[in-house]
Formats: sequence, C-alpha cells, structure tokens
Amino acid sequence: MRQVHDLGWQQVDYILELQNLAHYWSTIVALIKPLGTIVSTTGSRQPINLVALKAKQVKFAWEWVYAKSFYQLPAMISQHAALTQLSGLLDQGILKSTVTKVLSPISGKTLRQAHQLVGAHHMVGKVVITNNQA
Repeated sequence: MRQVHDLGWQQVDYILELQNLAHYWSTIVALIKPLGTIVSTTGSRQPINLVALKAKQVKFAWEWVYAKSFYQLPAMISQHAALTQLSGLLDQGILKSTVTKVLSPISGKTLRQAHQLVGAHHMVGKVVITNNQA
C-alpha cells in the first residue's frame, strides 16, 4: 500500500488481483475507491469478506479464462478469437511473453523444479516445461 501512496494515490479506481486474494484482501479493501472495481483471477481457500466493500459500493468480479469452455457457453468461440489476436500480437512483438524460465525435458525432475520455483513465491514471469529444446 505504501508504494501506491508514494506514487501520490491514496485510493485507486481499479484493482486487478493476480497473486493471492486472501493475503492482499485488507490492502485491496483499503486501496479501492468508492464505486471502484476489483477483479480477481485467483481463488481463495478462505472466505472473503465482501461486506467490507458494501459501503463503498464496489464491484467485485472473478475472472477465469476457461469459464466459457468449461460450461460450453455459446460465446465459447470468442475465446478462440481472443487467443488468435493475442498470438498475433506476440508474433508481431507488440506484446512480450512473460516466460522467464524454460525447463526441458518434461520429467518428474523438471516438474518438481518448476513447482519449487513457483512455490517459493519469488518467481518473476512464467515457467514452461517442454520436450522441445529451445
């Protein structure tokens, strides 16, 4: 929270949570402005106190990239369109991949190594395990 305040903002209109909702919940509640929007991409193994947002009339949404395909929704094809566009932007160099570590080959050893890297909570970027020699 201090880092946001150091940038000159006491509160913000939008928060995208990508790491650990339960861990950051009190900070999120404190930083979100009235009528703001919070989107979370992670689950929580413990209940989240949404009542804390009521007085601010904040919108809260879960985002899961596989919801359309998991539930076989009619708009499922839009996921294909979005991924095709994303692929093109990556190919053109407009977007940069967040892959920072590639492990090979796929094996118990590399799976354990990747799990250890991510589980340590110090990994920046994404880990990929492949049989392709990059």
